[in-house]
Amino acid sequence: MKTFVAVIFFIAGSFLCAQNNSEKDFRNLIERFYQEVYSETDSTRLEKFLTDDFIQFEDGKVFNQDSLRVVIKNLIQQFESEQNNDRNLERLNSFEFLKSNSDENSGWISYRNSAEFKLDGIRIAEIKWLGTAQFIRTSEGWKIAFIHNTLIREN
Repeated sequence: MKTFVAVIFFIAGSFLCAQNNSEKDFRNLIERFYQEVYSETDSTRLEKFLTDDFIQFEDGKVFNQDSLRVVIKNLIQQFESEQNNDRNLERLNSFEFLKSNSDENSGWISYRNSAEFKLDGIRIAEIKWLGTAQFIRTSEGWKIAFIHNTLIREN
């Protein structure tokens, strides 16, 4: 009986440890994705974070890797235009992670994302979203397969 109880605790502990590691991986992946792709406006890093069939729902629109490349390209063009060329725009992301779940090959995490925008060091805007991301384990590690973001409109 003691052996049975010990085995149950070992299995439960292993499962909880795997859950915690997956959650840490998910948090890290989301933070790095938003930093490297959106804050640093580097669309060449999409493949690093996203599955080939990635899809994103945001504010009534549907995006995939190709359409995200266009969004990033437009952001770069807008802020590297002649009138903005000597200005410094920053996007600072912060997250509150709410809940996650995973099994061996897939998982998800829900979060609040806040992006603060600064122009020449002066805060000009803040945008907030409520999001959920789904992850798939690939041969390269966890990748984001799906994101659903809802814009939080302040009253």
